[in-house]
Order: sequence, then structure tokens, then C-alpha cells
Amino acid sequence: MEAATATAVAGEFKQWVCIICGWVYDEAAGLPEEGIAPGTRWEDIPAGWRCPLCDVGKEDFAMVEF
Repeated sequence: MEAATATAVAGEFKQWVCIICGWVYDEAAGLPEEGIAPGTRWEDIPAGWRCPLCDVGKEDFAMVEF
């Protein structure tokens, strides 16, 4: 049963909000227009990626739970 629980938790997607402008990155949706496929985890987005709205880096995002 533990493996099934671990898989369920690993399958949950998170959202990350830009603390500067409020734009939200949703792991489930990705950002296909920038080449980021749906299901792409935050940690898998390149370090040099910038917010599409205000151009700040990943360090200015915080995980949120809706």
C-alpha cells in the first residue's frame, strides 16, 4: 500500500506564483507556448527561465496551494 500512496502523492501537481506580479505557473498545464510541456515540474524548468509577465527569475516564485 505504501507504494500506491507514494505514487499518488508524486502525481500531485503544484502551482507556483510570482511574488512580484501574481502570475501563476501550474505544473499540470505547463506553458506550451514557451516549450514547457504539461506536467513539467517546477524543478525541471531551466534555471534561466523568466516570468512571462514581469521577467523576474524563478527565485521570485513561491509555491501555493489553491
